Amino acid sequence: MARGERWSARGAGALVGAAVLLVSLVPATPAAANSTFQAATLNILNELNQADFVHDLELITAKADLVGLNEVGNRKAYLKDWAADNGWWLYAPEPTQAANEALLARKSMFEVLDKGSNFVCDTNGPGEVPPARYNNWVRYRHKATGRSVYHINAHANASIENNGRPEDLPRTACAEQQFQALKDLAAAKKDSGQVIVSGDLNVDFSADRAYGYQKFPWQVFEANELPNLRSCYNLYGEKANGTHGNRHIDYIYFWKRLEEYREMWMTDYSIVSGTNSDHNGVVAAFTIAS
Repeated sequence: MARGERWSARGAGALVGAAVLLVSLVPATPAAANSTFQAATLNILNELNQADFVHDLELITAKADLVGLNEVGNRKAYLKDWAADNGWWLYAPEPTQAANEALLARKSMFEVLDKGSNFVCDTNGPGEVPPARYNNWVRYRHKATGRSVYHINAHANASIENNGRPEDLPRTACAEQQFQALKDLAAAKKDSGQVIVSGDLNVDFSADRAYGYQKFPWQVFEANELPNLRSCYNLYGEKANGTHGNRHIDYIYFWKRLEEYREMWMTDYSIVSGTNSDHNGVVAAFTIAS
């Protein structure tokens, strides 16, 4: 080989080596990170005085970005002003019985795309106790990822179970209708977004799972193959003493998909004590893919 050709080969090798070194020194472009947010539920006893109500509202909204409330229909006017003053979207539709199941979302994190309220049943007729039941929902755009997230919120009738066994009452039949309607609503929304369901369902998780009544939440929502709804208690066990006395009756679910189709995941949850209400709150942490 001629001298010039030898230098040419050496030069080419040096250039290749320098290129490899340069590539190794330049940081790789990081993969898009998942975003996180918190979703919460709290039944704020409607008999509280205003100061105690505000305490509970501010306690739960300080810990979450999406919030489902129960028993707040009579405070719709206050909630509307509070949301406007504090950077939250509020959905609390008419009538008052529907507004009981209000939905809040932090404006800095979500935009409202659509919303609706589905009447389910009215056990004893208009104006009678217990009030008519509605399943409310809002479709949001999660700003950081552009993904659609549905939040569905509900409150089932009280005194419908005894240690997981259904009470033979008209209000129990109404609740059974509501559970199936919730499942159907979540299934209808799952193809156009990620789905979260929250609310006071008045059925204890462990008692329901042990007894397995076919029209109560465990069987309707969770004792099925994926994809399907899964609760915070199913995924991460029962924490603390309960959400209402020693019962875990306030839930956060999400529509859990097969792993290859999964875009959102519940990573953990906590129970929020220190409320003035007769319920504790529940806050679940979520990641959502960018």
